[in-house]
Formats: sequence, structure tokens, C-alpha cells
Amino acid sequence: MKVTVYHSYFNCESGCCGHTVELREDNGAFKKSKFKFTHPYGKDEKEFVKELVTTEFGADHVADVDWENVDVSDE
Repeated sequence: MKVTVYHSYFNCESGCCGHTVELREDNGAFKKSKFKFTHPYGKDEKEFVKELVTTEFGADHVADVDWENVDVSDE
């Protein structure tokens, strides 16, 4: 499994943003994703990512985070 967290928008018209947590199989096939209207608000980025992944997919998947492709924004 591979988990990626990245800054994204809820939809084009809303202008609302947050972060998407995406889970993929080892072969790259999409499994599932969750969008959260949240930002780190000054919190350590790694802790923020760990909390999002734990909340959405469970603590076991923190080990699957693709840290090189994480894109977190506080804006």
C-alpha cells in the first residue's frame, strides 16, 4: 500500500480547500481517498499527516506514507 496526503480543493465552485488522503495498492491502482477540510494550523507537518492517516485509514497505514510526495499547505 501507498498513502499520499496532498492539499486540494473540495470542488471547483466552492473554493474550499483542505487535504486529501489517498490510499493506493502497491501497483498504483486506486483504492480509496478521503477529503478533510483541515490544515495543520502551525502544527508540525509530519504530525499532521500521521494524524490524518490514522483517523482515515488507521495507524497501521502511517508506515505506508509516501513522504516524498506529501504536499501539505497551511493556507
